[in-house]
Formats: sequence, structure tokens, C-alpha cells
Amino acid sequence: MENYHVETRAFPTIGIILLGGISDKKNRIPMYTTAGIAYTGIDNDIYTDTKMYISNEKKCYIDGKEIDVNSDRSPFKVIDKFKHEILMRVNLDDDKNIAIESKNVNILSGSSDSGAAAIGECIESIFEYNINIFTFENDLQKISESVGRSIYGGLTINYANGKESLTEQILEPEAFSNFTIIGAHFNNNRTPSNDIHDNIIKHENYKDRIKNADKKAKKLEELAKNGNIKGIFELAESDTIEYHKMLHDVGIDIINDRMQNLIETVNKIKDDVWNTFIVTGGPNVFVVTENKNVNVLKEKLNGLCDEIRLLKVAGKPQVISKNF
Repeated sequence: MENYHVETRAFPTIGIILLGGISDKKNRIPMYTTAGIAYTGIDNDIYTDTKMYISNEKKCYIDGKEIDVNSDRSPFKVIDKFKHEILMRVNLDDDKNIAIESKNVNILSGSSDSGAAAIGECIESIFEYNINIFTFENDLQKISESVGRSIYGGLTINYANGKESLTEQILEPEAFSNFTIIGAHFNNNRTPSNDIHDNIIKHENYKDRIKNADKKAKKLEELAKNGNIKGIFELAESDTIEYHKMLHDVGIDIINDRMQNLIETVNKIKDDVWNTFIVTGGPNVFVVTENKNVNVLKEKLNGLCDEIRLLKVAGKPQVISKNF
């Protein structure tokens, strides 16, 4: 039965307008409009590979570790909805099950988005796109609230208000071909996303952040229309600063002393070498610059973090193999 399978590859994500606050822990609809990019390594060596197949047992393995199929963010929150029809496609009864094996390769941050998008691509490929993609995205958000970034690839905006959510791609990956993202990684524990979502909504200026997010999205649309890539990443840096100030005010500190030291270093050379930085919820500082300046920045950052990876903007998920 494992012969009936589909294997997909999806790419992790980085926020541009960062998300803080979701509707509830079941549906995980973002409370306000956000934006982000999908990314991979310069050599396309950063991704999530996921295999879905027919099995006697309902099971899920992520990076070789079995996970509880009934957990809050289990992929079976979505898969079970389509199980009967999937089995019908191969003339099998409902006593059979679906199993998942997923592995994350070299990912710095955003693996939940790529994992959810890979699951989505598995299901969508079986039904040959006869799925309402907008409703389906909301299904996948039960696994990862910002999955739309990985579903569409490139630069995306997720228009959301805590009740409804819709993602649109506004720039293809090729628009970013003259820029490189330097992923400066620190060997620290990641702050759980639910800690961020639960606390930032307590900030006295949270309502202002919701309003400002809509304004930033409109600005992002304008920048994308004009091909102003520098402006896009400058907006992202500004949002990073606002976001982490709010998190600090409510007792969540993601940017530690070493990360701050690296940020101060890149700020010092802005007059000589154009760059911006983004910090999401993980222990990374993503430094963006033009391709011609990558080596200069790498030399400046060498020794200030635990690992450096060169990244680029990635596209949508891909089907690697399929027999359904």
C-alpha cells in the first residue's frame, strides 16, 4: 500500500510584516494583515520534504520522531477531512489509513509553514487542484498560521482580521535575484509561537499595530508594483524594530545580547554597505544585502554568530514523486 504515495517539497518562510496574535488555538487565523517570503539556500538546499502514503496505521513522523496524531497542530487536523475521498481514489475502504513522513533539511526558521504547505501540496496534487484554495488555506492554518507564505512562495501578503484570512502573492521569487539574505544563526532555544501570540495582544498599543499593519500592507503593494526591493526590506526592518519593542514590553525577549551585538554591527556599516535586518521568532538575524556586497558583510559578521547560511527567496511547493 505504501506504493500509493505522493512526496512533495516546500520551503520555509521569513516574516516581512511580522505576526503576533491569532484568533484561537484551533483555527489559528491571524488577527491582522501580515506579509512574508519563502526562502531556501543559495544552492536550493533548505526545504521540507514530506511523503504521504496509504498505510495500515495512522501515523506521523517528523525528522524521524513519531508525533501524536491527535496533538493540537497535528497534520491530521486537515488530512482526516480528505481521508475518505483519498482512499476512494485508489479503491480502498476506510479501514485503511494515511501515514506521513516529513523531514526538515537545514531550516533556520519557519519550518511549520513549509511542513503545512507540503501537506497541502500532497492533498492538492491527489485531487488535481479541484479544491477551493481559499478554504483550503484556512484548513492548513490549523497546522501553521502563516502557511500561505509557503503555499504561494515569493513575497506574499496575508489579509486577515481574526475571522477571515486570504493570502496573495505580490512578487515572484525572480524579483529578488539581485539580493541575498544572510542567515546569522544562534544556538539558542526558539521562543514558542504561542508565547508570542498570547502575550503581544496584551500590549497597550496592540490595536494600533492592527491598524498600522493594513497601512504597511498597502505600502508593500506599492513597493512591489514599483519593483522597489530595497524599500520592501527597509519596511521589514522597521516592522522588526516595532514588533520586538512590543514583545519586550510584555516580557518576551527574543533578541539576546549576542543578536543585538550583530545588529549593531550591521547598523554601523549601513552608510557604506546597504543592508537591512529581520528578526522573527527564532534565534536568527536575517541580514539582507545586494549580491555584490555579500562577502563584505559575511566578513563583518564572521564570529558574531554560531553559523552563517546564504539564502534566497523561494517559490511554491513542488511534487517530487507521485503514485495515486
